[in-house]
Formats: sequence, C-alpha cells, structure tokens
Amino acid sequence: MPEVEIPMWFVSFCTALLAAFFGSLLAIKKFKKEKIWSEKYKAYQDVLSALEAMLLWANETYCHQKMIPTKGTQGIEGGNWPSFTEARRVIAKTTCVGSLLLPTEVIDELEALESDLWNENFRADDERYYYPNTHEESEAIAEHADNVEKLIKPRLKAIIQHAKKDLG
Repeated sequence: MPEVEIPMWFVSFCTALLAAFFGSLLAIKKFKKEKIWSEKYKAYQDVLSALEAMLLWANETYCHQKMIPTKGTQGIEGGNWPSFTEARRVIAKTTCVGSLLLPTEVIDELEALESDLWNENFRADDERYYYPNTHEESEAIAEHADNVEKLIKPRLKAIIQHAKKDLG
C-alpha cells in the first residue's frame, strides 16, 4: 500500500483553520457572557433607580405633609427623577420580564414589594378619601408615605446584596 503524503501547506492551512474556529468560539462565548453581564447590570440599575425614586417620593411626601423642610428635590419633577408611577411601572415590568436575567430571589423580592405596595395603596386610598381636605387627610398621606418607605428600604438592601453577589 503506497504511503500518502500530505502537503505541508495543507497541514498549515488546516491548523490555521482550526485555530480560527476555536478562537471564534471563545470570542463568541466571551461576547455573550459580557453582553449578559451588561444587560443584568442595566436591569439592576433600572430597578435600583426606581426604588430610590420611590424612596425619594416617600421622603418628600412625608416631609411636605408634616411641613418639614426637605432637600428641595420635589421641585425637579421634570428633571431626571422618575415619578412614583413611572418607578412602579419599572418594578412591574421587571417582575414580568426580569426573570430572563435576574435571579429568582430578586424577582421574588420585587413581586412581594408590588403586592405590599398594592395593599398599602388600597389601605391609604380608603383612609385618605374618608377625610377629604382635612388635617386627617394630610396625616393619612404622611402615614402612607412613611409606610411606603418602610416597605421599600429592606427590599432595597436585599436587592443590592443580590446584585453584588450576582454581578461580582
């Protein structure tokens, strides 16, 4: 049986082709990993910004109702601060589609927060509309803002811890 000799240029070509193939696989894998990390970072950034805006609203509303001086951030509604409603929308959206990127623990925290805020809004609306244009209404609004802050703060801390672990 005659020996088949493989030309050296063919061996070099095949080696280069294999190296390029495996190099591209590694590059694609790295790109996907970086893209997923970037998308997770953006999702956490949106959630944390929304929670912070809701805390700001709660603090400003409480202080306004109690006639306590504030930082004056309530006057920048048209600025970069999302409104309470917009922030709630970000949280609601993240609970629906965020499970594609964020861990189950974070989604569970956000769903529980959504439920608690819904219950608190329902409770506050009943109380606030029972005493229209009175001191009691102002007190009910202040209590509502205080309750919202108490609901958000522990979840904000928990989500920050999850984000550090997830992105670290």
